[in-house]
Amino acid sequence: MSLKRFYSILTGMILFNLLYGPLVRATDSGLACPDWPLCHGKFVPEWTFQIFMEVGHRYYSGILGILVGIGFIWILKDSALRKRYGILASVSLLFLLSQVTLGALTVTKLLHPTTVNLHLLNAVLLLTSCLTIRLLLGTEGQSEFVWTGSARMVPIFVLVIVLYQLFLGGKVSSNYAGLACPDFPTCYGDWFPEWTGTIRYQMEHRFFGYFTGLVVLGFSAWGILTFQNKKAKFYLKLSAYLIVLQILIGAMNVIYLIPKFLTGIHTLNGVLVFLSCYLAFFYKFQSEVNHPNHV
Repeated sequence: MSLKRFYSILTGMILFNLLYGPLVRATDSGLACPDWPLCHGKFVPEWTFQIFMEVGHRYYSGILGILVGIGFIWILKDSALRKRYGILASVSLLFLLSQVTLGALTVTKLLHPTTVNLHLLNAVLLLTSCLTIRLLLGTEGQSEFVWTGSARMVPIFVLVIVLYQLFLGGKVSSNYAGLACPDFPTCYGDWFPEWTGTIRYQMEHRFFGYFTGLVVLGFSAWGILTFQNKKAKFYLKLSAYLIVLQILIGAMNVIYLIPKFLTGIHTLNGVLVFLSCYLAFFYKFQSEVNHPNHV
């Protein structure tokens, strides 16, 4: 197997885990095992559905950890690979170690909201680091890219906004605020309810979600009109479709009282919005490295 195919498979497996993890949360399986790394003191506990979800997530994540470690060793053993991908491989390993730590704290801290949210964001960053290695493996050697001009900071701004919206979505979930407002788009029939208790988490997520939608759609329109790279334009169009879908899924989550699978899809689709914006940025970056005169 080539290193390129290895990271293609690894990236896909991590992406699947970003659906699996929220489903553990949605099915209230996060504390099915009150201890870590064992479950009720056993490596193979007596199975219930919730224990199956939680232990299955642990085992699957363990496999991912082993694969990230294999990729790290693979790259470091080859001097040419180490020179180009060594830093990224090291970063992916650091994200893996922090992910394991946060996973343990999620259990030992009894699903503390901050820990749960950081666990999600760290998983997205782990995915992004492995995806970047995979993308670079598919390109020829490039010259150094020099940042000039304020417009080049726009994609970074968009990625930060989308990532923060994922964080706010995690706050809604970890604070059990999904149905703090039982209607949509209003909250108890009010467009601007009093931001108290769990309503605050819900409304923060909604209003910043609208802002995120405008930012992504604006970024997509700007990029489609100005970018040269066809792949970058494709992912910009995809990000526009996905952000609209994300708002619709969010509305359906409320209207249909947070169906478990739909909740997982909502998180996964949010990650896909982030990745599509990142891919557009990456291919724009590659285009300018190859053709520095392109704007």
